[in-house]
Amino acid sequence: MLQAIRDKATGVFAWVIVILLIIPFALWGIQEYFGGGSAVNVAVVNDLEIPRTELNTRVDRELRGKKDRPEGKALVAFRRKILNQIIQEEILYRSALDRGFRIDEAVIARQIETNPAFYLDGRFNQEQYEAVLASNGFSPGSYQAMLGRDLITQQFVGGILRTSFITPDQVERVVELEGRKLDLDYLELPLKNYLDHVKVSDEQVKKYYQEHKQNFRSREQVRLDYLILSISDIENGLKYTDKQLRRFYDDNQDSFLTPEQRQLAHIMIEVTEGQKEADIKKARQLADELYQKLQKGADFAKLASQFSNDAGSAKQGGDIGVLEEGTQDKAFEEAALKLKKGEYSKPVRSAYGYHIIKVLNIKPGSSKSFANARADVEKMYRKLEAEKLFFDKKDELYNLSYENPDSLDVAASGLNLKIKKTPWFGRSGIKDNEIAFDTRVLTIAFSGDVFANGEPTRSLNSKLINLKSRDKSQSDAVAVIRLSDYMPRKIRPFEKVKSEIRHTLTTQQAVKDMNADMKAYLKLAMDGVGLEQIAKGKSVSFKSIGYTGRSNQKYDTLLLNAAFKAPKPGKGKIAYTSVHARNGNGVIVAIKGFKTEAMKKNDSSRRFIAQFLQRIQGSAELKALLEDLKSQASITIFEGRLASDSET
Repeated sequence: MLQAIRDKATGVFAWVIVILLIIPFALWGIQEYFGGGSAVNVAVVNDLEIPRTELNTRVDRELRGKKDRPEGKALVAFRRKILNQIIQEEILYRSALDRGFRIDEAVIARQIETNPAFYLDGRFNQEQYEAVLASNGFSPGSYQAMLGRDLITQQFVGGILRTSFITPDQVERVVELEGRKLDLDYLELPLKNYLDHVKVSDEQVKKYYQEHKQNFRSREQVRLDYLILSISDIENGLKYTDKQLRRFYDDNQDSFLTPEQRQLAHIMIEVTEGQKEADIKKARQLADELYQKLQKGADFAKLASQFSNDAGSAKQGGDIGVLEEGTQDKAFEEAALKLKKGEYSKPVRSAYGYHIIKVLNIKPGSSKSFANARADVEKMYRKLEAEKLFFDKKDELYNLSYENPDSLDVAASGLNLKIKKTPWFGRSGIKDNEIAFDTRVLTIAFSGDVFANGEPTRSLNSKLINLKSRDKSQSDAVAVIRLSDYMPRKIRPFEKVKSEIRHTLTTQQAVKDMNADMKAYLKLAMDGVGLEQIAKGKSVSFKSIGYTGRSNQKYDTLLLNAAFKAPKPGKGKIAYTSVHARNGNGVIVAIKGFKTEAMKKNDSSRRFIAQFLQRIQGSAELKALLEDLKSQASITIFEGRLASDSET
């Protein structure tokens, strides 16, 4: 309705109509205006309604970037799986609240501010934050609410996982299994030998195509028209004079100094994360004792070589070279910058421990002449001027593309930008394209008003999209996109897929032939013929491994897994099993014996096994708790509403 008004109405009369429509929308909401009143729910958990729109958003987020998207019954099954996840999350969250778990808003803020996904140029950026949220269907408010729920649930779940109890006997049983060694031989049948002998006729290929046409549907694709505005393009187009550079140099002379250089040495007494308070106290006492020795005239270099835990610098008498600002702990830098040449600090605590810092030498800073600094002056001038113009032009691009949503022409003309067009691409994008590699572009291109259900004539300009940088050297850039062309999924022609089908049929027959030989060779082996004897005169290879553990990286993991899962041989007997290796080859394994090697009490593997078992136990306890909570909850799922809006 609004689109029709927008398409046909012009002038003052049109705005009067729009204003008259906006008032009831604002007062009562669009659903009430059209008589809709309530959202369609797909489930109700206790008193919480789960609307289909929420399910749609979660499903779209899960499928984003995936090449093969489920359809029909498979899509309904996938949506049911995501709905079950939503229900489980709600049950765990409510249970956490009931047990008194809460999260401080400051913790949520820290989680957001330290998330690298929201960084530009190494620091948190509000525009980047909002763009990432928008591309994933969030507003700042909805994201913060979801993050708060997740953190509360994580506290609850983490408590269960961390406090599960494992007995020493359980650990020892797994340790014994981990220390088990098997004496192995194997026979390998190369798949290539069978592939070379398979012949597939044209009739077989055509028949397979006719019977499996639905397996050869192409992926939907789009082409986009777009405008791109980048700092680098603006910088490359800048024109300036030596007079402007000279004025910039005069106004910013502090930026063109050769910085002071401080050569430092230190004695470090290490303190590691999670160390006991008593050990931290001992480290501080040692640092204080060393400081007292220095006060009494002890040689700094000798103390560093004897006591410093920084092995690299200790050999050099504690010398760590020239201090570069921003490379050391803040407390370390502040202490070092206060010292004069030859002075040393009291013990300073950093993230790594306690330091006594000494200044070995200071080279004062000096100013550069314009001639010597010209390259740096020009680089800085270009960068700053381009950034200033970029933000001005960015605002103009936003306004022009928003005020003229049906075309990029006005924005292109106003900013002297060229309208570009992408090649055809699917939801996984194009790795080497300047915009179609970006997940935010891909999300927006296949959704909302830009995608417009695949109808280019109804497509609207996107909002500004902050493009990802391919590397740190790439500058800021924004883009506006709109749908140019759309290609729906369709069955690919036979000529395009016949070689693919031939390869599939050839491989299937080769594997079938190889399996038949594997079965025959396995029977011979179990009848008493040795693998080495079976290999003679055949295009197969025999290998004796000897005793090995299950984690030996020299051999195929599938081979070893099959051997360790197979029944163990009786005394004087040989057990056999078969498996397909990772390279597709067939393998028959002979298990000739086994032994167990004891693991040392202080072996780190023992601690890892205990932690691994604790996680497994915790996961089992969490699953049992969840099942119990679900049995107590009132859960209603409306099966008939699980299909997406486009399928109903």
